Amino acid sequence: MASFKQLSRGNWQVIISLGYDPITKKRLKKKKQGFRTKKEAEKYASEYTTNINNGILTTKSRDILLKDFILDWFNNHKVLSIGITTKNHYMSRINTYIIPLLGNYKLTDIDTFIVQNFYNHLLTKEAPLKPSSAKKVIETLTNCLSYAKKLKLITVVPTDIEKVRIDKPTIEYWSKEELTFFLDEIKGTYLYFPTLLCSMTGLRVGELCGLKWSDIDFEKGYLNISRQVIRDETTKKLIVKETLKTDGSKRTISLPKILLKELKERQCSYDNFIILSRNEEVCNPRNISMEFKRIVGKYKNLSQITIHGLRHTHATILILNGENIKIVSDRLGHKDVTTTLNTYTHIMDKMKDNTAQLLDDLFS
Repeated sequence: MASFKQLSRGNWQVIISLGYDPITKKRLKKKKQGFRTKKEAEKYASEYTTNINNGILTTKSRDILLKDFILDWFNNHKVLSIGITTKNHYMSRINTYIIPLLGNYKLTDIDTFIVQNFYNHLLTKEAPLKPSSAKKVIETLTNCLSYAKKLKLITVVPTDIEKVRIDKPTIEYWSKEELTFFLDEIKGTYLYFPTLLCSMTGLRVGELCGLKWSDIDFEKGYLNISRQVIRDETTKKLIVKETLKTDGSKRTISLPKILLKELKERQCSYDNFIILSRNEEVCNPRNISMEFKRIVGKYKNLSQITIHGLRHTHATILILNGENIKIVSDRLGHKDVTTTLNTYTHIMDKMKDNTAQLLDDLFS
């Protein structure tokens, strides 16, 4: 038997009577709140009572703390299906936010009201998270609780909350003139070659550091992209991985003559990495990124982009000059063309202005 009470607007409470403990003779009940409507509370009560009657929710499952369950879920299940970088992101969210703030709650006590307050706190604490970062924390919690539901430890996943609208991030890129200016300025320095490579290929910086001379077909003018260098934040070691960000990231792209000429002049041992550190070792992507940011900062006349902005610069220049969007998508290693279209909406908007002129040129 269940009773329902509206605590405040959009916050209903349910108390489910579970009879009496045969030993202590005390009345047993399950109390839960945070339901937005009475109908949601009634649905929960019905499912919970059914599961109790079917023996799905045992006393043991009702005693499991989130901090214990989420670590078991992550270390024994989730970690098997994700890469090192994603693993580090998950662990950071779990240890920094979820366990300190929710860890001592029992799995069966976590409701929508609690999760909503948790999310609101992430956005309003002393050092608030960006809405996009808070969303990632909630996604991690959702994945964990979805697994708990699969194990029938809980009946609902209480993470359907009200979230702040996330504005689409602004894409940072250089014009052709800015890129040419910067390359001229840094010619002869260590940074010149990595910058040229990124701007002419659209590579991610980890892919850049993973390139070997054996990846280049000088005769046909093609580059095979099949590995990356990443830094494991747990061990602090660099790892060369033969897998990339997505399946589509493994690709072959054509190289412009200006880049082929530079590569031929620098060509080294077949199995060596193309970009090395100043100590002639495997290059840390973070070091190149920091060096790029430092040097760009000296030029106040330039847009202050990161090295990833060179990837956007590459794509933007190609699209503005009429390259087929599918070719650009394949070149970047995007999962599909939709990703490319969504990323470079700003360019599509600019190209609308060219349509009338194009029709004039065709029919005048």
